[in-house]
Amino acid sequence: MQAALEILQEAIQHALALGLGRAGGLEPLRDAQRALQPYDALAPLAESLQRVLETDDTRVQLNELTRLYYACDQALARLHAYTLPTRAQDLLTEPTRQTAAPALEDTEPFAALFRGDISLAQAMPAIYERIARWRPEDSILPLQLTLAHSSIAHIAIEKLQSLGSDALPLLIRLAGSKNPLTRLRACELLLERPEPKATAALRSALPQVPRALPLFQKLRSRTDLHQIFLGENAPTLEQWLAALHTREQLRQMLQRAAIQIMLQPPDSAALRLLSEKLREFARFESDYLGLIAAVPHERVTQYILVQNRFSGVGFQHFVATLDYRLTPMVLNHSTRFWGSDLDKVVRLGDAAFLPHVLQANHNSLRHYGEPAQILKQN
Repeated sequence: MQAALEILQEAIQHALALGLGRAGGLEPLRDAQRALQPYDALAPLAESLQRVLETDDTRVQLNELTRLYYACDQALARLHAYTLPTRAQDLLTEPTRQTAAPALEDTEPFAALFRGDISLAQAMPAIYERIARWRPEDSILPLQLTLAHSSIAHIAIEKLQSLGSDALPLLIRLAGSKNPLTRLRACELLLERPEPKATAALRSALPQVPRALPLFQKLRSRTDLHQIFLGENAPTLEQWLAALHTREQLRQMLQRAAIQIMLQPPDSAALRLLSEKLREFARFESDYLGLIAAVPHERVTQYILVQNRFSGVGFQHFVATLDYRLTPMVLNHSTRFWGSDLDKVVRLGDAAFLPHVLQANHNSLRHYGEPAQILKQN
Protein backbone atom coordinates (compact mmCIF):
# COMPACT_ATOMS: atom_id res chain seq x y z
CA MET A 1 0.00 0.00 0.00
CA GLN A 2 2.82 2.39 0.84
CA ALA A 3 4.33 1.82 -2.60
CA ALA A 4 0.99 2.62 -4.27
CA LEU A 5 0.68 5.89 -2.34
CA GLU A 6 4.23 6.89 -3.22
CA ILE A 7 3.57 6.07 -6.89
CA LEU A 8 0.51 8.33 -6.79
CA GLN A 9 2.46 11.22 -5.25
CA GLU A 10 5.18 10.91 -7.88
CA ALA A 11 2.57 10.70 -10.64
CA ILE A 12 0.92 13.91 -9.45
CA GLN A 13 4.28 15.69 -9.48
CA HIS A 14 5.07 14.39 -12.96
CA ALA A 15 1.63 15.27 -14.34
CA LEU A 16 1.86 18.83 -13.04
CA ALA A 17 5.38 19.18 -14.39
CA LEU A 18 4.39 17.87 -17.85
CA GLY A 19 1.26 20.00 -17.98
CA LEU A 20 -2.26 18.61 -17.70
CA GLY A 21 -3.33 19.97 -21.07
CA ARG A 22 -0.38 18.57 -23.01
CA ALA A 23 -0.36 15.25 -24.84
CA GLY A 24 0.63 12.50 -22.43
CA GLY A 25 0.24 14.75 -19.40
CA LEU A 26 -2.30 12.43 -17.78
CA GLU A 27 -0.46 9.17 -18.48
CA PRO A 28 1.43 9.10 -15.13
CA LEU A 29 -1.96 9.37 -13.40
CA ARG A 30 -3.37 6.42 -15.34
CA ASP A 31 -0.39 4.33 -14.23
CA ALA A 32 -0.97 5.40 -10.62
CA GLN A 33 -4.65 4.49 -10.86
CA ARG A 34 -3.71 0.92 -11.77
CA ALA A 35 -1.38 0.79 -8.75
CA LEU A 36 -4.24 1.81 -6.42
CA GLN A 37 -6.80 -0.72 -7.67
CA PRO A 38 -5.73 -3.75 -5.56
CA TYR A 39 -6.35 -1.85 -2.29
CA ASP A 40 -9.94 -1.39 -1.07
CA ALA A 41 -8.78 1.12 1.56
CA LEU A 42 -7.48 3.37 -1.21
CA ALA A 43 -10.75 3.33 -3.17
CA PRO A 44 -11.53 6.99 -2.27
CA LEU A 45 -8.23 8.04 -3.84
CA ALA A 46 -8.89 5.95 -6.95
CA GLU A 47 -12.35 7.53 -7.30
CA SER A 48 -10.91 11.02 -6.96
CA LEU A 49 -8.25 10.20 -9.53
CA GLN A 50 -10.96 8.94 -11.89
CA ARG A 51 -12.70 12.33 -11.63
CA VAL A 52 -9.45 14.00 -12.67
CA LEU A 53 -9.15 11.73 -15.71
CA GLU A 54 -12.78 12.22 -16.76
CA THR A 55 -12.86 16.03 -16.77
CA ASP A 56 -11.30 18.52 -19.17
CA ASP A 57 -11.62 21.38 -16.67
CA THR A 58 -8.04 22.20 -15.67
CA ARG A 59 -9.15 24.11 -12.58
CA VAL A 60 -11.09 21.07 -11.32
CA GLN A 61 -8.11 18.84 -12.10
CA LEU A 62 -5.68 21.08 -10.21
CA ASN A 63 -7.93 21.33 -7.16
CA GLU A 64 -8.52 17.57 -7.10
CA LEU A 65 -4.82 16.77 -7.56
CA THR A 66 -3.85 19.15 -4.77
CA ARG A 67 -6.31 17.43 -2.43
CA LEU A 68 -5.02 14.04 -3.56
CA TYR A 69 -1.44 15.01 -2.82
CA TYR A 70 -2.36 16.12 0.69
CA ALA A 71 -4.39 12.92 1.16
CA CYS A 72 -1.40 10.77 0.17
CA ASP A 73 0.76 12.48 2.76
CA GLN A 74 -1.94 11.98 5.38
CA ALA A 75 -2.41 8.31 4.47
CA LEU A 76 1.33 7.61 4.55
CA ALA A 77 1.47 9.12 8.02
CA ARG A 78 -1.33 6.81 9.15
CA LEU A 79 0.24 3.58 7.92
CA HIS A 80 1.91 2.94 11.27
CA ALA A 81 -1.55 2.41 12.78
CA TYR A 82 -3.71 -0.70 12.49
CA THR A 83 -6.18 0.39 9.84
CA LEU A 84 -6.85 3.06 7.28
CA PRO A 85 -10.29 4.68 7.21
CA THR A 86 -12.24 3.46 4.19
CA ARG A 87 -15.32 5.67 3.93
CA ALA A 88 -15.81 7.52 0.70
CA GLN A 89 -14.31 10.86 1.73
CA ASP A 90 -12.04 9.87 4.61
CA LEU A 91 -8.75 10.63 2.95
CA LEU A 92 -9.76 13.68 1.06
CA THR A 93 -11.49 16.39 2.97
CA GLU A 94 -12.91 18.78 5.32
CA PRO A 95 -15.15 20.58 9.04
CA THR A 96 -18.59 22.50 12.97
CA ARG A 97 -20.98 24.13 18.04
CA GLN A 98 -23.29 23.53 21.67
CA THR A 99 -26.28 23.50 24.07
CA ALA A 100 -26.29 21.32 27.18
CA ALA A 101 -22.93 19.69 27.81
CA PRO A 102 -22.77 16.03 26.74
CA ALA A 103 -21.48 13.30 29.02
CA LEU A 104 -17.73 13.30 29.46
CA GLU A 105 -17.41 9.83 27.95
CA ASP A 106 -18.77 11.31 24.69
CA THR A 107 -15.91 13.80 24.52
CA GLU A 108 -13.09 11.55 25.76
CA PRO A 109 -12.08 10.32 22.25
CA PHE A 110 -11.73 13.96 21.21
CA ALA A 111 -9.77 14.87 24.34
CA ALA A 112 -7.43 11.88 23.91
CA LEU A 113 -6.79 12.87 20.28
CA PHE A 114 -6.23 16.53 21.16
CA ARG A 115 -3.80 15.54 23.93
CA GLY A 116 -1.91 13.25 21.57
CA ASP A 117 -2.65 10.20 23.74
CA ILE A 118 -4.01 8.24 20.76
CA SER A 119 -3.36 8.38 17.03
CA LEU A 120 -5.78 9.72 14.46
CA ALA A 121 -6.52 6.20 13.18
CA GLN A 122 -7.22 5.00 16.72
CA ALA A 123 -9.60 7.91 17.38
CA MET A 124 -11.52 7.64 14.11
CA PRO A 125 -13.88 4.71 14.93
CA ALA A 126 -15.17 6.31 18.15
CA ILE A 127 -15.57 9.72 16.50
CA TYR A 128 -17.39 8.23 13.52
CA GLU A 129 -19.73 6.40 15.89
CA ARG A 130 -20.37 9.53 17.96
CA ILE A 131 -21.22 11.68 14.93
CA ALA A 132 -23.29 8.90 13.31
CA ARG A 133 -25.68 8.82 16.29
CA TRP A 134 -25.81 12.60 16.65
CA ARG A 135 -29.27 14.17 16.20
CA PRO A 136 -30.24 17.83 15.64
CA GLU A 137 -31.78 18.03 19.11
CA ASP A 138 -28.45 17.02 20.71
CA SER A 139 -25.68 19.33 21.89
CA ILE A 140 -23.66 20.65 18.97
CA LEU A 141 -20.40 20.28 20.89
CA PRO A 142 -19.42 17.02 19.11
CA LEU A 143 -19.82 18.81 15.77
CA GLN A 144 -17.75 21.74 17.01
CA LEU A 145 -14.97 19.46 18.19
CA THR A 146 -14.93 17.53 14.93
CA LEU A 147 -14.85 20.63 12.75
CA ALA A 148 -12.04 22.10 14.85
CA HIS A 149 -9.59 19.38 13.72
CA SER A 150 -8.59 19.47 10.05
CA SER A 151 -8.19 15.70 9.72
CA ILE A 152 -11.60 14.69 11.10
CA ALA A 153 -13.74 17.67 10.03
CA HIS A 154 -15.04 15.78 6.99
CA ILE A 155 -16.99 13.50 9.35
CA ALA A 156 -19.07 16.41 10.66
CA ILE A 157 -19.38 17.90 7.17
CA GLU A 158 -20.84 14.64 5.84
CA LYS A 159 -23.33 14.64 8.70
CA LEU A 160 -24.36 18.26 8.18
CA GLN A 161 -24.75 17.83 4.43
CA SER A 162 -26.98 14.81 5.01
CA LEU A 163 -29.41 16.99 6.99
CA GLY A 164 -30.43 19.09 3.99
CA SER A 165 -32.40 22.21 4.90
CA ASP A 166 -32.34 21.25 8.59
CA ALA A 167 -28.62 22.05 8.64
CA LEU A 168 -29.05 25.80 8.12
CA PRO A 169 -29.85 26.80 11.74
CA LEU A 170 -27.05 24.53 12.93
CA LEU A 171 -24.55 26.15 10.58
CA ILE A 172 -25.57 29.61 11.75
CA ARG A 173 -24.91 28.53 15.35
CA LEU A 174 -21.65 26.85 14.41
CA ALA A 175 -20.46 30.04 12.71
CA GLY A 176 -20.53 31.64 16.16
CA SER A 177 -18.29 29.02 17.79
CA LYS A 178 -15.26 29.98 19.85
CA ASN A 179 -12.83 27.88 17.80
CA PRO A 180 -11.55 29.76 14.70
CA LEU A 181 -11.41 26.71 12.41
CA THR A 182 -14.94 25.68 13.36
CA ARG A 183 -16.19 29.16 12.46
CA LEU A 184 -14.29 28.97 9.18
CA ARG A 185 -15.68 25.58 8.16
CA ALA A 186 -19.22 26.61 9.09
CA CYS A 187 -18.90 29.68 6.87
CA GLU A 188 -17.64 27.54 4.00
CA LEU A 189 -20.74 25.38 4.34
CA LEU A 190 -22.97 28.45 4.54
CA LEU A 191 -21.51 29.58 1.21
CA GLU A 192 -23.07 26.48 -0.34
CA ARG A 193 -26.55 27.48 0.86
CA PRO A 194 -28.86 29.55 -1.39
CA GLU A 195 -31.13 30.82 1.41
CA PRO A 196 -31.12 34.58 2.20
CA LYS A 197 -30.66 33.65 5.87
CA ALA A 198 -27.35 32.01 4.96
CA THR A 199 -26.10 35.18 3.27
CA ALA A 200 -27.21 37.30 6.22
CA ALA A 201 -25.38 34.96 8.59
CA LEU A 202 -22.25 35.15 6.44
CA ARG A 203 -22.24 38.95 6.53
CA SER A 204 -22.19 38.73 10.32
CA ALA A 205 -19.75 35.82 10.68
CA LEU A 206 -17.16 36.37 7.94
CA PRO A 207 -15.37 39.30 9.62
CA GLN A 208 -14.57 36.95 12.54
CA VAL A 209 -13.08 34.01 10.60
CA PRO A 210 -9.40 33.32 9.80
CA ARG A 211 -8.24 34.73 6.46
CA ALA A 212 -7.68 31.27 4.99
CA LEU A 213 -7.08 30.43 1.34
CA PRO A 214 -9.73 27.66 1.04
CA LEU A 215 -12.41 30.12 2.15
CA PHE A 216 -11.34 32.77 -0.34
CA GLN A 217 -11.23 30.23 -3.14
CA LYS A 218 -14.94 29.67 -2.47
CA LEU A 219 -15.56 33.42 -2.14
CA ARG A 220 -14.22 34.21 -5.62
CA SER A 221 -17.63 33.65 -7.15
CA ARG A 222 -19.43 35.57 -4.37
CA THR A 223 -18.61 39.12 -5.43
CA ASP A 224 -21.53 40.34 -3.30
CA LEU A 225 -19.45 39.50 -0.21
CA HIS A 226 -16.07 40.90 -1.27
CA GLN A 227 -16.66 44.32 0.27
CA ILE A 228 -16.79 42.74 3.72
CA PHE A 229 -13.03 42.34 3.39
CA LEU A 230 -11.95 44.98 0.89
CA GLY A 231 -14.00 48.11 1.44
CA GLU A 232 -15.10 50.47 -1.32
CA ASN A 233 -11.78 52.08 -2.24
CA ALA A 234 -9.39 49.18 -1.73
CA PRO A 235 -6.58 49.21 -4.33
CA THR A 236 -6.54 46.41 -6.86
CA LEU A 237 -3.65 43.95 -6.96
CA GLU A 238 -2.47 45.60 -10.18
CA GLN A 239 -2.31 48.96 -8.38
CA TRP A 240 -0.32 47.41 -5.54
CA LEU A 241 2.14 45.90 -8.01
CA ALA A 242 2.56 49.16 -9.94
CA ALA A 243 3.74 50.85 -6.74
CA LEU A 244 6.35 48.18 -5.87
CA HIS A 245 9.96 49.35 -5.95
CA THR A 246 11.71 47.79 -2.94
CA ARG A 247 11.76 44.48 -1.06
CA GLU A 248 10.30 46.22 1.99
CA GLN A 249 7.37 47.44 -0.10
CA LEU A 250 6.98 43.88 -1.36
CA ARG A 251 6.85 42.53 2.19
CA GLN A 252 4.19 45.08 3.15
CA MET A 253 2.19 44.41 0.00
CA LEU A 254 2.07 40.65 0.65
CA GLN A 255 0.61 41.36 4.09
CA ARG A 256 -1.81 44.11 3.14
CA ALA A 257 -2.96 42.72 -0.22
CA ALA A 258 -3.30 39.09 0.88
CA ILE A 259 -7.06 39.11 0.33
CA GLN A 260 -6.75 40.53 -3.18
CA ILE A 261 -4.21 37.80 -3.97
CA MET A 262 -6.39 34.99 -2.61
CA LEU A 263 -9.37 36.22 -4.63
CA GLN A 264 -7.42 35.97 -7.90
CA PRO A 265 -8.40 33.10 -10.23
CA PRO A 266 -5.56 30.72 -11.14
CA ASP A 267 -5.17 32.20 -14.64
CA SER A 268 -4.99 35.80 -13.40
CA ALA A 269 -2.70 38.17 -15.31
CA ALA A 270 -1.99 39.95 -12.01
CA LEU A 271 -0.56 36.72 -10.59
CA ARG A 272 1.80 36.42 -13.55
CA LEU A 273 2.89 40.01 -13.00
CA LEU A 274 3.44 39.30 -9.30
CA SER A 275 5.65 36.33 -10.19
CA GLU A 276 7.69 38.54 -12.50
CA LYS A 277 8.09 41.12 -9.73
CA LEU A 278 9.30 38.43 -7.34
CA ARG A 279 11.86 37.32 -9.92
CA GLU A 280 13.12 40.90 -10.15
CA PHE A 281 13.58 41.17 -6.39
CA ALA A 282 15.04 37.69 -5.88
CA ARG A 283 18.82 37.58 -5.47
CA PHE A 284 19.07 33.88 -6.36
CA GLU A 285 16.80 30.86 -6.85
CA SER A 286 16.41 29.89 -3.19
CA ASP A 287 15.67 33.54 -2.39
CA TYR A 288 12.88 33.44 -4.99
CA LEU A 289 11.47 30.34 -3.30
CA GLY A 290 11.44 32.15 0.04
CA LEU A 291 9.69 35.16 -1.49
CA ILE A 292 7.05 33.19 -3.35
CA ALA A 293 6.27 31.02 -0.30
CA ALA A 294 4.77 34.13 1.30
CA VAL A 295 2.21 34.44 -1.52
CA PRO A 296 -1.18 33.03 -0.42
CA HIS A 297 -2.40 31.31 -3.55
CA GLU A 298 -2.92 27.71 -4.70
CA ARG A 299 -0.71 28.30 -7.74
CA VAL A 300 2.19 28.79 -5.32
CA THR A 301 1.19 25.69 -3.33
CA GLN A 302 1.31 23.65 -6.53
CA TYR A 303 4.67 25.17 -7.48
CA ILE A 304 6.18 24.26 -4.10
CA LEU A 305 4.85 20.70 -4.36
CA VAL A 306 6.07 20.22 -7.93
CA GLN A 307 9.51 21.52 -6.97
CA ASN A 308 9.48 19.16 -3.96
CA ARG A 309 10.49 22.04 -1.67
CA PHE A 310 7.80 21.77 0.99
CA SER A 311 10.26 20.67 3.66
CA GLY A 312 12.11 23.97 3.23
CA VAL A 313 9.34 26.55 2.93
CA GLY A 314 6.17 24.62 3.74
CA PHE A 315 5.61 26.11 7.18
CA GLN A 316 6.14 29.64 5.86
CA HIS A 317 3.59 29.00 3.11
CA PHE A 318 1.16 27.43 5.59
CA VAL A 319 1.31 30.55 7.76
CA ALA A 320 0.72 32.73 4.68
CA THR A 321 -2.28 30.73 3.46
CA LEU A 322 -3.73 29.30 6.70
CA ASP A 323 -4.66 26.40 4.42
CA TYR A 324 -5.88 23.63 6.74
CA ARG A 325 -5.39 21.14 3.87
CA LEU A 326 -1.66 21.59 4.42
CA THR A 327 -1.79 20.73 8.13
CA PRO A 328 -0.95 17.01 7.68
CA MET A 329 2.10 17.90 5.60
CA VAL A 330 3.25 20.52 8.11
CA LEU A 331 2.94 18.05 10.97
CA ASN A 332 4.67 15.37 8.91
CA HIS A 333 7.67 17.60 8.18
CA SER A 334 8.00 19.26 11.60
CA THR A 335 8.75 17.32 14.77
CA ARG A 336 8.96 20.38 17.01
CA PHE A 337 7.29 23.77 17.06
CA TRP A 338 8.83 26.74 18.87
CA GLY A 339 6.71 29.24 20.77
CA SER A 340 6.91 31.69 17.86
CA ASP A 341 5.58 28.98 15.52
CA LEU A 342 2.65 28.24 17.82
CA ASP A 343 1.87 31.96 17.97
CA LYS A 344 1.39 31.86 14.20
CA VAL A 345 -0.69 28.69 13.85
CA VAL A 346 -3.15 29.72 16.57
CA ARG A 347 -4.76 32.12 14.08
CA LEU A 348 -6.20 29.07 12.33
CA GLY A 349 -7.11 27.27 15.55
CA ASP A 350 -6.61 23.79 14.09
CA ALA A 351 -6.85 21.32 16.99
CA ALA A 352 -4.37 19.07 15.18
CA PHE A 353 -1.66 21.30 16.70
CA LEU A 354 -2.93 20.92 20.28
CA PRO A 355 -0.52 18.10 21.26
CA HIS A 356 2.33 20.49 20.48
CA VAL A 357 0.62 23.36 22.32
CA LEU A 358 0.23 21.17 25.41
CA GLN A 359 3.75 19.79 25.17
CA ALA A 360 5.15 23.32 25.10
CA ASN A 361 2.71 24.52 27.78
CA HIS A 362 2.06 27.39 25.39
CA ASN A 363 -0.26 30.22 26.36
CA SER A 364 -2.22 29.96 23.10
CA LEU A 365 -4.34 27.06 24.42
CA ARG A 366 -7.27 29.25 25.46
CA HIS A 367 -7.63 30.54 21.88
CA TYR A 368 -8.63 27.06 20.66
CA GLY A 369 -12.12 27.49 22.09
CA GLU A 370 -14.22 24.36 22.53
CA PRO A 371 -11.31 21.86 22.21
CA ALA A 372 -9.47 23.72 24.99
CA GLN A 373 -12.59 23.61 27.17
CA ILE A 374 -12.98 19.84 26.96
CA LEU A 375 -9.27 19.36 27.66
CA LYS A 376 -9.81 21.19 30.95
CA GLN A 377 -12.81 18.97 31.78
CA ASN A 378 -11.30 15.59 30.90
